[in-house]
This record gives sequence, structure tokens and C-alpha cells, in this order.
Amino acid sequence: FDTIAEYKEDLKKKLTENKEEALKREREEAVIGKIIENAQMDIPEQMVDAQTRQMTQEFAQRLSSQGLSIDQYMQFTGLTPQKMIEELKPQALKRIQSRLVLEAVVAAENIETTEEELDKEIENMASMYQMEVDKLKEVIGEEEKKQISLDLAVQKAVEIVTEAAVEK
Repeated sequence: FDTIAEYKEDLKKKLTENKEEALKREREEAVIGKIIENAQMDIPEQMVDAQTRQMTQEFAQRLSSQGLSIDQYMQFTGLTPQKMIEELKPQALKRIQSRLVLEAVVAAENIETTEEELDKEIENMASMYQMEVDKLKEVIGEEEKKQISLDLAVQKAVEIVTEAAVEK
């Protein structure tokens, strides 16, 4: 930045964007939470266990990227593996319920991802992984492309249900 004023303006813009994004996420979570409340689902315990394990692995990877092991984290916090799993189970169940509800919206509304949207997402991923787009396309198989397309369709479903929601 050339001036303090430019720095302050940029900082103000970023803070505003972060606040708007946080409010958007809060609204989405509230709307999806309300849909889940009214949905009838039988989630097998094995599915919850698998999701809990995946969330534990994701958390361990985030810790590792910050230079901390899961064992060190548990030492610092006093958590045991069993207690951590028990704390993650409700989040895992909610994640599964959210995904199932949103996939049902995708199916009911015939939401599809265009080839352009898929290409744009792959370009974003290539940028994030600092890879060439063509190289990433070679690495990504058809199943992964289907999963990315479904993820994009689910995001569209989130937008649809959030926009359609009426506050009472």
C-alpha cells in the first residue's frame, strides 16, 4: 500500500466481506438446521462413526499443517481419543443429515452442474494446489469429477433453500 488510508480502506473492505460471509453462513446453517428438524431420517450408527473418523482425520491434518500433532493437542487440552470422538459425534450426525437433505433438494429440484461450472471449480482447485489445470484434470478421475459436480449442485441447493426461507 502506498498510504495508510489505502491500507485502512483495504482492511475495512476485508472486514466487511468477512462479516457478510459469516452472516451468510449463519443464515444457511439456521435454514438447514430447521429443515433437518422437520426431516425424518434413520442414520445408521456406522455412518455416524465413519463420518466421525473422517472429521477426526481432517482435524488432525489441520493441526499438522500448523505444526502440532493430534497427540500434542490432546495433551494440551486433556482430551482422550474417546472423549474427542464423543464430542464430534453430534457434529458428524448433523453433517450427514445436512448432506442428505441437500442431496434430496438437488434431486427434487433437478439441480445440475454445468460443464463450465465444473471447469471453473477445477481451475480454482488447480490454483489452490498450485498446479496446472491440465495436469489436475489428468489426475482427477471421473468419480472425482462426479463428486465435485455433486458438491457444486449441493451448494446451489443451499442457496435455493436459503433464498426461499421465510423468517417467522
